[in-house]
Amino acid sequence: GELIRAFGIERDITKSKKAEEELQHLRNYLANIINSMPSMLIGVDLDCIVTEWNIEAQKNTGLPPEKALGQPLENAIPRLSNEMQSIRQAIKTLEVQEISRKQYQKNNETLYENVTIYPLIANGIEGAVIRLDNVTEQVRIEELMIQNEKMLSVGGLAAGMAHEINNPLAGMLQTADNMTTRLTDMDLPANLKASHAAGISMEAVKAFTESRDIPRMLETIIDSGRRITEIVDNMLSFARKSDVIDSTHNIAILLDKTLELAATDYDLKKHYDFKDINIKKEYSKNLPLVPCEGGKIQQVFLNILRNGAQALQEAGIKKPTIILRITHEKTKDFVRIEIENNGPNMSEAARKRAFEPFYTTKPVGKGTGLGLSVSYFIITENHGGELKVNPAPNGGVTFIIRLPLERVAI
Repeated sequence: GELIRAFGIERDITKSKKAEEELQHLRNYLANIINSMPSMLIGVDLDCIVTEWNIEAQKNTGLPPEKALGQPLENAIPRLSNEMQSIRQAIKTLEVQEISRKQYQKNNETLYENVTIYPLIANGIEGAVIRLDNVTEQVRIEELMIQNEKMLSVGGLAAGMAHEINNPLAGMLQTADNMTTRLTDMDLPANLKASHAAGISMEAVKAFTESRDIPRMLETIIDSGRRITEIVDNMLSFARKSDVIDSTHNIAILLDKTLELAATDYDLKKHYDFKDINIKKEYSKNLPLVPCEGGKIQQVFLNILRNGAQALQEAGIKKPTIILRITHEKTKDFVRIEIENNGPNMSEAARKRAFEPFYTTKPVGKGTGLGLSVSYFIITENHGGELKVNPAPNGGVTFIIRLPLERVAI
């Protein structure tokens, strides 16, 4: 139990500890840079096993780094399974690979992202860094601009067609008027002269035409022609861009004109006819004039009416009904328009997204998802008003539009 001899070695580890601290600081610094990036950054090795996983990748996938690291890339983020060949190609050739606007689905929504694959080789470590950037909004804005161009073209085409229809229509109406006069006016000198030359009396001509119901037929032609004239005028008014916010309009008249325009909406394949819908009007009396762009407000009404009518038809409602209400909110100096239908209910989630560009509950190819978003822009941005959608008391939905009576600069 007696201590005979003891040896000790003393070593200065200050430099080693300092180097380790600096290395850890550098690692933290690089990790902060990677995690501060707004893009998803994913590192993989030669076998496409995840070696790096930043915060944005965790937010997008819901997979924390401790579960993602060491996983095959296609397991960690399945939507990249189709890009494995491009990743291996980048590692093999040491060339950057780019995939633009890659489309994928998330929560029943179509999203777009740019995928860039950077080959990595340093200190004998080979692999790649994959960067994913969400470009959904950019794609949608570009599509919206393209769609707007199409809408402008269609609007110009509609206006041109309306003018082309007007020309032969005017000739038809004038001819029908002349025929009515020549067959029924008993005192017109030209009629008397022509009937005398033909050896018949105007009384005989009148008796013949009445027996064959010709006057009624001519009246029907004239009435139909005038109806077409009203539709064409409505189309031209709808497409016209000369309105300014300084003009004022009677909202009830605008809504009635839009109803007339909607009444021409008919789809033979779907057996859809707006005229089959029961329209109820509940307009307050002595409504004030509203400063607005008449054509744009009609566009909003038409979008909402058509959406409601199509929903009623697709749901197979036995007694489809649309109720129109217009009131004056005197305390807030607004005119309030309600368009209510007894169609299918709209979920809360759908109501919240109803005015988002490109959002639609219709099947692919049946709707663009632009009608209500454009309507929302017209009401809120162009007119300083409000547009919202609520569930109707007895089923269906109610669109509520509030337009200020104070003039808005645009």
